[in-house]
Amino acid sequence: MKAAQPKQTMEEIVRHTNLWLLGAILAALLVVATWYSVAVWQETPSMPFYRNAILAGAAILMLVSGCGLIALMFYSRRKGYDEPVRSDRTPRE
Repeated sequence: MKAAQPKQTMEEIVRHTNLWLLGAILAALLVVATWYSVAVWQETPSMPFYRNAILAGAAILMLVSGCGLIALMFYSRRKGYDEPVRSDRTPRE
């Protein structure tokens, strides 16, 4: 005897089709954005060295400050500074 194959409901077929359609649209957008970025990059003149150095310094500074802020967030959470305020006082009536 053959094993009965499960029938797909219309909802499953539509969901599967919608996922493929979404994937195709997103892939097309990625291709268009990449093509446009490369076209603009090739048309612009190159920057002088001092501008590249300033850009690299700014990128490093932003990376260091972002990592530092995240480290402070983890430190604060581990030390209990982010816990809700608790009071031993009885509420006023």
